[in-house]
Amino acid sequence: MNAVEIHDLTVRADSKVLVSNVTLNVEPGTWLTVIGPNGAGKTSLVETVAGLRRISKGSVSISGQPIASLNERERARLVALVPQRPSIPNGMNVKDYVALGRTAYHGLLRAPSAGDRAIVDSVLERMSLEGFANRDVATLSGGERQRMVLARALAQSTMVIVLDEPTTGLDLRHQMDLLELLKTEVADCGLTIIATLHDLTLAGQFADRLVLLDEGEVVLDGPAREVIRRDELSQCYHMNLRVIDIDGSDVIVPVRGGLEQADVLTES
Repeated sequence: MNAVEIHDLTVRADSKVLVSNVTLNVEPGTWLTVIGPNGAGKTSLVETVAGLRRISKGSVSISGQPIASLNERERARLVALVPQRPSIPNGMNVKDYVALGRTAYHGLLRAPSAGDRAIVDSVLERMSLEGFANRDVATLSGGERQRMVLARALAQSTMVIVLDEPTTGLDLRHQMDLLELLKTEVADCGLTIIATLHDLTLAGQFADRLVLLDEGEVVLDGPAREVIRRDELSQCYHMNLRVIDIDGSDVIVPVRGGLEQADVLTES
């Protein structure tokens, strides 16, 4: 069974089409990153997978269950979302914030069980946040906050996590640290990730599969190393791109030039 199945999906906002006739199947334990220019429909697509947007046509299923037929609590047990701009309440410590990820299991009116608390403690350790457990969320740096938001999603104990630009606002080191943590979760826990990223180099290095979206439609879908070498990538971004192999890792560099000459150049 696929972890995520998207079939003939169309999403509209009033008369505007945000996502158009998208069909994707995502196998368990894989990392799929959606790339594309601003306005391509990336956020709309991942928000629909997480159950935050209404489906106009088609379907989205998580572990075989159509999300349109699930209530919020049922969805939260199947898919977790790390939004681009998470809402973080004031006056809460890190451990209590991460523990919100268990609400789908014990509800709002019941105290967390010993099992819930053990899961939160385990996630804090995996995210290297145990030393921050009693810190006020307002005192955290940007990188620490992002790890905390990811920890809350992991505390939901879902096998699918959706992330919308998880590295926004982070410096290079914290971007790499966060993505490495996610890669470890995929390898060690069989987590399935659907993410959006603007940084094409990071997208190519961490994802197993890239989906290029433009004007709400899938332009390319395939292994990361293949997608970033296709001319369609430059055409969608309307610029020349150069792919440079550095010690086995692909680095995507924008090159000044006329849009009519947009092309992907590859060199080692």
